[in-house]
Amino acid sequence: MSKLKWLGAGALAVTLASWGAARAPLARGQEPQARGPEQRAGSTTQGNPTEHMTPAEIQSGKLNFQGSCGECHGVDASGGVGPNLHGVVQQHGVQFVFNAIRYGIPGTAMAAVSSLNDKRAWQVVGYLKTLTVAPGSMKVNGDPAKGKDLYTSNGCSMCHEIDGKGGAVGPELTGIGEVRSPKYLEEVLIDPAKNPPADPALPERRMWTGYVLTKVVTKDGKTFVGSRVNEDTFTITLRDMAGNYHTFNKSSLQSVDKEFGKSFMPSFSRLSEAQRNDLVAYLMTLKGAQ
Repeated sequence: MSKLKWLGAGALAVTLASWGAARAPLARGQEPQARGPEQRAGSTTQGNPTEHMTPAEIQSGKLNFQGSCGECHGVDASGGVGPNLHGVVQQHGVQFVFNAIRYGIPGTAMAAVSSLNDKRAWQVVGYLKTLTVAPGSMKVNGDPAKGKDLYTSNGCSMCHEIDGKGGAVGPELTGIGEVRSPKYLEEVLIDPAKNPPADPALPERRMWTGYVLTKVVTKDGKTFVGSRVNEDTFTITLRDMAGNYHTFNKSSLQSVDKEFGKSFMPSFSRLSEAQRNDLVAYLMTLKGAQ
């Protein structure tokens, strides 16, 4: 797996939504300053709004979750680009989950959900509170020891870092088991470019698709291909397969082509289903610092 490219949110983001990261999801790890009655209403000093929610309010929370969060976390909250959220309220508490929805989690791909006000965010928390057990489809059936051998024999460490060792072309995998679902990892092995995560190199634009394979051609005819690690109005920075960075002034380029649907990482559909299960089982053991 010399180019296991899209397997996660780097220490994430990619660490793409790390509910298991720092428990303070607010800017610079601080509690938010109250900006008005609506924001103050979200505080636990006003009580826990999920304690006495009606079935209708929880149903509203489910619908709001599916509309605003389902694209990343799956319509049933079982995971996708974002992690499986079954049990997240029991693990982290209602206030943490509410804050993550309303303010995001700095340093990860979890951005504030602007479409949800305090009332709707609390209803989403109320819905998530009902999801205590991950669905059966999320079970990991492989052998982690065999999966680790596959990871090593396929050269995955050339592109991915685990516990400070490995390459930096693809996302860091140290905590991948905390922020990705088995279903998502299986899909990535088969089609790496189908649903790439956000890139932690773009913290201020963390809802952007990361690791976009990009080709630039300079005005003197030179071509460079790499994954985009930064871009603004005037410049773009690419990282090539060797891990080298190249920054270009856009005024010096003939063209900039973002090749969505392509990836440095090859498909591992050549592996048997059992082998993919083993590899996914190993990746799910990588929980980062506990």
